[in-house]
Amino acid sequence: MADVRVSYVSQKINKVKWRQSKRQLSQDNQSFVTGSWDDEQNKVCLWKINKDQEAKGMEEEDFGLDEGEPNILCEAPHLGDVTGLENIGDDYIIASSSCGTVTVYSHHTNSQTLGIVHQWEKLHHHNKRPCPCTCIATQDDTVITAGEDGRINMLTMGHKGPSRVIEKGDSCTINGITFLGQSQFITVNSSGQLKSFDMRVNTDEPTQTFQVTGEMTPLQSVDRHPGQPDIVATGGQDGVLGVWDLRQGKMPLSLLEAHGSTIWEVKFHRTNPDHLFTCSEDGSVWHWDGSHVEQTSAAMVTAANLTGTGAGSGGGNFTTSQLNFNTSASVNFSNPWIATDLAKNKVNVTTLTDGVMPVNCLDIDGHNLICGTDGESIISVNFKFLR
Repeated sequence: MADVRVSYVSQKINKVKWRQSKRQLSQDNQSFVTGSWDDEQNKVCLWKINKDQEAKGMEEEDFGLDEGEPNILCEAPHLGDVTGLENIGDDYIIASSSCGTVTVYSHHTNSQTLGIVHQWEKLHHHNKRPCPCTCIATQDDTVITAGEDGRINMLTMGHKGPSRVIEKGDSCTINGITFLGQSQFITVNSSGQLKSFDMRVNTDEPTQTFQVTGEMTPLQSVDRHPGQPDIVATGGQDGVLGVWDLRQGKMPLSLLEAHGSTIWEVKFHRTNPDHLFTCSEDGSVWHWDGSHVEQTSAAMVTAANLTGTGAGSGGGNFTTSQLNFNTSASVNFSNPWIATDLAKNKVNVTTLTDGVMPVNCLDIDGHNLICGTDGESIISVNFKFLR
């Protein structure tokens, strides 16, 4: 069972990211960064969750949630809505903007301040007029950005301008982007397509294009399986969760009619990828547990049986009559998200929270899940069984 806590923070949270620090050797103190939107003065904020003093000396099961309320360590103004957040190393925070700008912030630990190190301005534009940078991703010291203009920029820390620009990465808005490896990345767009690119290839054309047959429903989010980068999960505007194998065909292996509205973010757990998390415009956060799904070598996927339990106020039981799992593929599977003979297996779906205001973002690290909402709140979830 997961422990859920809601903290009100007086700002609409559009993006959230756990900070990764080599100096952070214990899980007693957790830090994360948020970006706001739809405010007169948007902000990038660095937060810290301290272990509740009341919990010290007590067993975890006696206390329940072992973290206290998040406290702001420092903050910095941000021009426009924060549309993407990433970390580079211990010190740098990268934020993208609805104004088409990408800003690098540095955390000064001695003074507990956030300072601007560098800005790439007007990376995205229509006819020289700035338009939103919709998403960013990082790999080592490389940053890739994508925008409403369909343009893709490759940036390197310490360089003033883009190292490469794909002017026509897409003919419509790119809504999500993530690295597959050192030189490859994928995007999802407002036409319902998933595209892969290879920076080693001297062309602006994608190496592959994937799409649900006959569908033009926008894809809003994407994440790759941490152990198998060819396995990708996407979240759609129609609330459908898709699982794709980039080695097999041009269509998704599976489609799950999940949330009642747009899936704004989908995330695999980094060290326990049998667990996957989604958040939605409908105000819900779901935990997908595939750890009990049997894995087989090769067969035809024909059906699925999914069950769910509600840990929040809106929980319920979900079966194939409510979650339509549309699959058809014959491949060699090695993880539960594309396991064969799914009719005899179950993926457990748990509703962690079910509010009325959209949940825009989430991030998972170890046993801690963090979410940001339009209800000016931060939702923290503790999973005692995940490490």
